[in-house]
Amino acid sequence: MVKEMEGKDSRNGTCPFHNAGQDHQPFEHDGMYEFFARIRPEVRVFHSPEIDYWVVTHQNDIKPILQDSENYSAAIATRPICPWPQTMRDYLDQRDFRNESVQVACDPPKHTRIRHIAARFLNIRQFSFYEDQLRELVRGYLDRMAQKDEVDLVEEIFYEFPAQAVFLLLGVTDFDPRKIKEWGDLRIKTIFGRPTEQELNEAARDIADFWDFSSALVDARVEEPGDDYPSVLLKLRDGDDEKLTMNELRNLVFGLQLAGHETTTNAAGNLFYELMRHPDQWRKLVADPGLIPNAVEEGLRHASSVVAWRRIAKREVEVAGKRFPEGTKFLLSLGSGNHDDEVFTDPETFDVSRDNARRHIAFGNGLHTCLGAPLARLELRILLEELTQRFPRMEFVPGQEISWTKTLSFRGPSALCVRLNA
Repeated sequence: MVKEMEGKDSRNGTCPFHNAGQDHQPFEHDGMYEFFARIRPEVRVFHSPEIDYWVVTHQNDIKPILQDSENYSAAIATRPICPWPQTMRDYLDQRDFRNESVQVACDPPKHTRIRHIAARFLNIRQFSFYEDQLRELVRGYLDRMAQKDEVDLVEEIFYEFPAQAVFLLLGVTDFDPRKIKEWGDLRIKTIFGRPTEQELNEAARDIADFWDFSSALVDARVEEPGDDYPSVLLKLRDGDDEKLTMNELRNLVFGLQLAGHETTTNAAGNLFYELMRHPDQWRKLVADPGLIPNAVEEGLRHASSVVAWRRIAKREVEVAGKRFPEGTKFLLSLGSGNHDDEVFTDPETFDVSRDNARRHIAFGNGLHTCLGAPLARLELRILLEELTQRFPRMEFVPGQEISWTKTLSFRGPSALCVRLNA
């Protein structure tokens, strides 16, 4: 049993520890940052009854949890918030869906073994080889956009471009990027959202199709290897299940198609939303492109695309001075941690010149730090470089209402309308 916070909120005579849990809306991102800014000075951890998780709000409490695989397990990280019905599980079994945890929801020593192999390809040196191709992709999208006065950036470029980047890694040249995005969006909703049982059962076919596509891609590389991600994994595996099983390999390819584009689509939308809302910051980048790499970090900090991640206690633990029993589920609010005034001065201000913006935890921390972080940074930098040069007078279309994804962990605008040559 966890002892509640001692003391009362002097402003209204109520316990802030209790009110935080009652006011927390884990699936609602409109007003999320304002909520955490209000409670963070007095509430480091609180229970959210809607999801039965303890929410951790400060970066200095979140990072030790992410770094500690002895006391906290990542096994819960991708467990569906709404359990999948048995009918859905039976259907997926019939379709030979063999999903297993190999990265973000996997603990050492399995995680260590698999990450060591995946990192032989997913690293900054390898990603740099794709920069010219990524830039040409972006310029192609901008050429098509240039014929219009007003566009939705999410629809025109942010939705597809990260999927195209993943295709480069996979060596895929003949598949619709929007189909991959649809599959990825669906899987995000079935894991981190609140779909109905009917919606889950209807989603099963597309999830199985997604798995079949990934498996077929691996099978094709067995027959005709190249220099892409699945081919490199097969070469490193060298037929040895002790290094990497075939099912683990299939899951690495399956997972890349989700992780490699969903977060970057949202990160791009979030970054450009903040820049359009703060035209003085946009003008800074137009005038001084040297600020762009730091602007990417500030965008990741100020408006994270992954706002929360999950851990479960392996044994009794202490968080923010409170004891929690084995089996306690924690929701680590990365978004709140990235606005922590113990780390960042004036954290609610979006400032592309911020000197410590890179201290954010948007990509996690510790053993599970995102392997794709260098690729996401590269894509965001290219987008900023090309768009500031091509459309320096771009501005936000006034009056539009921004709709945010309604999931526990992922946050991004569904549309972002701008005038290209205001």
